[in-house]
Amino acid sequence: MKNQLILYNPYYQSDVIEQHLKILLENGEVAFGKIKSALKTTEHNFNDQVHQVYETINEENYMQLFLTDYSSIYVAKVVQVTSFDKSSIAPSYYKDKNLNIEKWFIIKDMREIVSDDFEAVRDGILTNFTTPNYGDHSYALYGNNYSYPLIIEQKTVTNYFDNDNTDFRYYTNMFKSKQYMNIKNNMIQYTFGDKWINFFHPNSLDNIISAEIEYQENCNNPLYDYTSVIIKYSKTMEQELYIFLKKLLIYLISKNSSIQNISYSVQNNQYILSDIFTNKPNLGTMKFILNNKIIKETINNFLNNFNLKIFLKNDFTYYITKLQSIRNESVHGKAPDLTDVQELRKDILGLSKKSMVSELVKNRVTIHEMK
Repeated sequence: MKNQLILYNPYYQSDVIEQHLKILLENGEVAFGKIKSALKTTEHNFNDQVHQVYETINEENYMQLFLTDYSSIYVAKVVQVTSFDKSSIAPSYYKDKNLNIEKWFIIKDMREIVSDDFEAVRDGILTNFTTPNYGDHSYALYGNNYSYPLIIEQKTVTNYFDNDNTDFRYYTNMFKSKQYMNIKNNMIQYTFGDKWINFFHPNSLDNIISAEIEYQENCNNPLYDYTSVIIKYSKTMEQELYIFLKKLLIYLISKNSSIQNISYSVQNNQYILSDIFTNKPNLGTMKFILNNKIIKETINNFLNNFNLKIFLKNDFTYYITKLQSIRNESVHGKAPDLTDVQELRKDILGLSKKSMVSELVKNRVTIHEMK
């Protein structure tokens, strides 16, 4: 996954993202122009490396372009970068203000990560970036001499456009409703805490908040079919279980490389463990992997965090079993009722108990910080 970062300056246009989103909604694609500053007198420090990235990207092998003014940050799915004039699919202000465009980035999708929260951008997002062309150090907000577009890598890798439904587009959900933001802020303050919220996969957070909105709107209706709420909670857990497992296996393979050759199967397809990073396993496969003798021995020998070992032995397996039971009920045609959704909601949000999703995120961060 290729990633670059561009700073956009509200001086040129106060509603940069809104104007691009409007065209994206109308056309299904939009061109974002990298403006060449009149004060810039030197070439990009790493021009060749940046252009090598551009030559490799396409619809299937897209690039994630992070756009920020430090107050907010967005991520765009870029499928082409070109020097040819693309102002016909760009906001009119580029032409009206006679702006000098270095490159046009063709965007097919976009997501809002943080809006109007400088500290969340600084501490929750930018700290996850490293700069390969600048000593591979963490992104430095102050005193840097970066040339933009800036090639970046993510410490915790997130594909913001990963979705089983290839026709799904995230930009239709940008600029959330007041209800959405109120629920998110309440979850930050009373449920998950601002320390952890930005470690959630963005799909997880969207699903939790969407489920909560639907639950609150219908919790007084005993006849309501809560299937979609259950599905959203289940997708959240599946997403976080998979991310946690990948992070765990990266660590274990670094200690015992033979692990990556362990074989497993999913629906009669044969794989080895190194395939798991690109082929999402089902819930049963996750349990099978953790029960493997070599993996258990590697955990016992190299995982020195006692609480993490207990989490893997007890909680992680319980979470999978919990989701499997929900899946089995849905297969047998039992529509979830209010009691079912309230029970799962307590597990997800941590109402009078530990939050399953928070525990997955916290323990994933613990693994990431281990040497």
